[in-house]
Amino acid sequence: MLLLETGAFRRELADALSSAEQEVIVLSAFVKLDALKWLIETSRTSNLKIVSRWQPADLVAGASDLECFYLCEEADIPFGISQNLHGKVYIVDSKIFIGSANLTSKGMSLSHYENDEFGTGFEYGQTEKIKVRDYLASVNWLDVKTVELMADFLRNFVGNTDAQSNEWPQEISEKLRSQPLGVWFHDLPMCNPNQLLAQTAVATAIEHDLDCFRSKKGATEDELLKGFKSSQICFWLEVQLQEYGELSFGKVTSLFHNQLLDDPMPYRKSIKEGVANLFDWASRCNSKFEVIRPQYSQVIRAV
Repeated sequence: MLLLETGAFRRELADALSSAEQEVIVLSAFVKLDALKWLIETSRTSNLKIVSRWQPADLVAGASDLECFYLCEEADIPFGISQNLHGKVYIVDSKIFIGSANLTSKGMSLSHYENDEFGTGFEYGQTEKIKVRDYLASVNWLDVKTVELMADFLRNFVGNTDAQSNEWPQEISEKLRSQPLGVWFHDLPMCNPNQLLAQTAVATAIEHDLDCFRSKKGATEDELLKGFKSSQICFWLEVQLQEYGELSFGKVTSLFHNQLLDDPMPYRKSIKEGVANLFDWASRCNSKFEVIRPQYSQVIRAV
């Protein structure tokens, strides 16, 4: 692992981008339009995701450009924000680059004026992939309507000394709830509630679910249900119900299958087993879900 200065970091990243075959993920507090254009033009793959910080003051000061969203929108590239983001991470297929360089001309040494940056690149494994996946699931993925509201706010922001420079107004903040781009098979529970409470499932399944629910061994049913309600799979289910209303077991299975990010895809039988566990957990959350069986198949709806 070598320590790379500004120019060398950009060259190593460019080499990786030019041969990218699977995906490129960028997490950068600041993103400028010219640097984003360079990244898109350099990348061999069009499967990109961009995440920036986008506090109001960042955009007013010119640290990031609002136009970056529209460039991504035209190229069908998801653009999200995470308002606590400070890191700079560039993922190209199985390689990850980390350091101090933002996706800006100065950070990437794309102009005569450059910052003194340092970073490195290395192959990353399953642990890092899970961390990145979980982080992406927490990102606020933007749409045109939300960005238009932001633009309107920013036009009135300059010179307003009463405004909180790091906060969006309530009208915008309410729209900034994270929306998952997709799901992973790993998100589904591997145990039903009885198996997890009695610890009768295999150890790996128990460990998996405790991790997903952010719970510890010996947790009570209330503690496990609280963990389930805050899990990524529960949020995904809520989003589907908001969009489609009442859903059958088969429809939930189909939606999950169609939104899977895993490659290779798991067997459909395994997905059905996970969805069955999901329905079992949801049926115990009476304040959120109602699970009924009108005929042969279960149906779930939001309460």
